[in-house]
Amino acid sequence: MIPIMPIIKKILRSGWFILFSAGVGVILGLYFPKQAEFISPIGKIYISILTMCILPILLATISVSIAHLIHNQKDSKHIKRLLVVFVFGVLAAATVGVFTGSMMSITQEVDSTQLTSLGSIVRDSNMADVDITIYEPEKAKQEKAFFKNFIESMIPENIFSALNSGSSLKVLFFSILFGTAIGSICKTTSHSLLTSLESVSLAFGKVIQWLMYMLPFGLISLIAQDVTKVGLNALIAMMGFIPFAMIGVFLLFVVSSIIFYIRTGSFIKPNAELKESMYIALGTGNAFACLESSRIAMRDKLGYRERDIDLLVPLTFTICRTGPTLYFSLATMFVAHLYDVEIPFTSMLTIIIFSILAGLATAGSSGATIISMISIVLTPLDLPAEAIFVLLSVIDPILGPMRVFSLVHTSCALITLILPKHDDLLENQNLQKVEVRSYINE
Repeated sequence: MIPIMPIIKKILRSGWFILFSAGVGVILGLYFPKQAEFISPIGKIYISILTMCILPILLATISVSIAHLIHNQKDSKHIKRLLVVFVFGVLAAATVGVFTGSMMSITQEVDSTQLTSLGSIVRDSNMADVDITIYEPEKAKQEKAFFKNFIESMIPENIFSALNSGSSLKVLFFSILFGTAIGSICKTTSHSLLTSLESVSLAFGKVIQWLMYMLPFGLISLIAQDVTKVGLNALIAMMGFIPFAMIGVFLLFVVSSIIFYIRTGSFIKPNAELKESMYIALGTGNAFACLESSRIAMRDKLGYRERDIDLLVPLTFTICRTGPTLYFSLATMFVAHLYDVEIPFTSMLTIIIFSILAGLATAGSSGATIISMISIVLTPLDLPAEAIFVLLSVIDPILGPMRVFSLVHTSCALITLILPKHDDLLENQNLQKVEVRSYINE
């Protein structure tokens, strides 16, 4: 007898079924507004449960990752270099996103009806922390003191108040500081605390996994409700984001390939050896599903030492969140363009900095949880995160695997910057072989 539940679970997590559900939501919103209103509580419940899980995962995962990073610093000579490469990687990803997003103002015009439709969602959301002019471009928001806003929006006076109010950025700041403090304690003393935090992360991660099976139904409700308010024009406008996302992913792929060439002497070989990891990334949309194949490719096919690869591959996948960072910076530029908000140089720096922070906040997250972290970038710019979340969810079955593709490919390239150049690596390996042969002959 064929087991039914695994098949049902596979269907519910399928990108095609999620796209189908998004289409059902669009049809309900356009042609059956009463039915869309009737099922709207499903979407509200889905978002409430998702929001409930985000901050505990954020606090636990980031604290544990930072603590492990500091602990490993005592054991591995590559950690200091990893930190430098990490900063380079996420800065490159954020900069590519901002650069690609700036092309939108040159190549793409925004229909005023699209702006009005999206603005209506914000106006009707009754969210106290959303302030945006609906029928005219944003003005003067960027004139506030940058560093004053940065400090006020980032440092919590009370962590429990920040958790209660749902301030992701303040919780992120606390998590980094808390993780650094844990990492400064000896491993024996901090072991039980780290284990508890890991258990918290795993428990809420399990809730997110269960919630992902309900994603198609949540999307039908959310999309149907918002299409009723937004209309088809706004959805078409969001589809215009996809080509720019593809350009951004391609540019980051080129940067990573150049790094591969500098460190290994070949464009083709590293990409050929990592092709299985790339297929898995695009097929599953899960970075950690690519972990084993990436380790095998870097260790057995590109020749790096096993103990180095076993440490650096999972650590880089977890900490160096280049794919989400690229996505956040590019999506923020798109939202600003959609609302006809001018982005001066200081605001571009804001997008780069907060995209890096939001990318770091996605460690251990996936799917809708990652999309929700865009509020970390949009809030300092006074752009509407609530309205954009649902619209980005519609196209996420396409963009999610692309995020993972960028993360995996760039992470493997950055690892080659941390480890010795391939020529030096091969020279050391050949020297070791000569020494072994000499020993045998003697």
